[in-house]
Amino acid sequence: MATKILLVDDEAGIRKVLGITLEDAGYEVHTAADGKTGRALVDEIAPDIVLTDIRMPGMDGIALLKSIKQAYKDIEVVMITGHGDLKLAIESLKMDAVDFITKPINNDILEIALKRANDRIATRLKLEKYTRNLEDLVAEKTRKLAESEKRYVQLFNESPSFITIQDKNFRIAESNNRFKEQFGDDPEMCCYQVYRQRTTPCDNCPVKKTFTDGRSHTAEMDVTIKDGSTRNFFIQTSAILDDSGHISHVMEMSTDVTVIHQLQDHLAALGLHISSISHGIKGMLTGLDGGDYLIRSGLEKQSFALISDGWDIVKEKISSIRHMVLDILFHSKDRPLAMEPVSVFDFIQELVTTMDPRMKKENIDLELDIPRPSSDVLVVMDRTVMFAACLAVLENAVDACVSVKDKKNDLKIRIQVDFTGNQTLFKIRDNGKGLDRKYHKEVFSLFYSDKGNKGTGLGLFIAQRSVKKHQGVIHIDSIPGEFTEFTIAIPKKTSDI
Repeated sequence: MATKILLVDDEAGIRKVLGITLEDAGYEVHTAADGKTGRALVDEIAPDIVLTDIRMPGMDGIALLKSIKQAYKDIEVVMITGHGDLKLAIESLKMDAVDFITKPINNDILEIALKRANDRIATRLKLEKYTRNLEDLVAEKTRKLAESEKRYVQLFNESPSFITIQDKNFRIAESNNRFKEQFGDDPEMCCYQVYRQRTTPCDNCPVKKTFTDGRSHTAEMDVTIKDGSTRNFFIQTSAILDDSGHISHVMEMSTDVTVIHQLQDHLAALGLHISSISHGIKGMLTGLDGGDYLIRSGLEKQSFALISDGWDIVKEKISSIRHMVLDILFHSKDRPLAMEPVSVFDFIQELVTTMDPRMKKENIDLELDIPRPSSDVLVVMDRTVMFAACLAVLENAVDACVSVKDKKNDLKIRIQVDFTGNQTLFKIRDNGKGLDRKYHKEVFSLFYSDKGNKGTGLGLFIAQRSVKKHQGVIHIDSIPGEFTEFTIAIPKKTSDI
């Protein structure tokens, strides 16, 4: 029987094209033009997978996801998002959506998301079947223990999971070989002492719940094993009945899922790393705009010097993009800092040149305050990493000014470099919209943006991470409607030419 998919999207074109694609892939496809209709169809046709747009009039995709999961936790939901909906997409994953895909929909990515949904369905069915079979087997063997003890012990002990039989005081009455190898076989042990080194039962204990209602319960927890390392266990319980039908013990089966969690974390880190690189390329493209501006100005003014300066910037940015792309191709991991002496004057000049075309276009005045002789001062840092951090802050300052362009005529940005104590300070101040104090920490959070669909929420997050790699800090001071000033402080490592 074909897997049943419900496609919910308010765009008829997407429903038609995507519906054909899914049918060609062998799915039984049903469609709905809005969330309310889709929710009704869920009750009617009981789909295996729901593929829904996040933004729809009336009941949106998030509300539809919540409603489906409340009633049918086994239906897998894949969210369709726009590029500006990443935050909503991440929220949907917290609500147990299996995946999300972005518009325009790439067939390969769609196939991967649907495979993930189908794999989860298959895994759940296998686990449910295994659990049912195991519960039936344990119940039957418990009632007939005398006549089938050898077979029961073999099954119990050879299980790859950690299995215990616990009484109502959580005392471990019996355990399998794997459990004994890892935790011992003291007859007075309680599970909460073994797993968590507690003196009282754990909160939301699944064993306690099974004793209460006789149903199987699951939980995840961090467990310390005998070598002192912490592992993540997935725990499932089943009731064991006595001859009178009452619950005498509860079987707890624990599976080590640490590797799965590590893989999930690795994939998340890999996605973040690629996002960081993409944001860096965005900054380099901004630099290319600066080079293009100088070249065009040189052509208009017939100035070979301007053309030469602009072309130097273009070549440098092309080289940087090439290196960054090679990083993606060869390995997606953090590289060590390439620390070297960098001229403060050249560094600030490159930063200003990169953003100069846009600042001139927006009529933003620029003020520089660099100690003299700045051209003779070198700061030891990773030029590429710190340039990306400062550029992200400067871009943020320009955006803040542009957002109040209709309200202010005297838009200004001030770049200041100070050497104080044991620190080198880069300060970028604008007189744009400002930021309320309660958001001062949030601006450095991943995917946080107050620019709507125009912001990625990556720039300042990456900037803070880049500064931390230099053992530095980044600080924000702001008053709404008046100014915002970012201060980047890195350890002072300077030398004279």
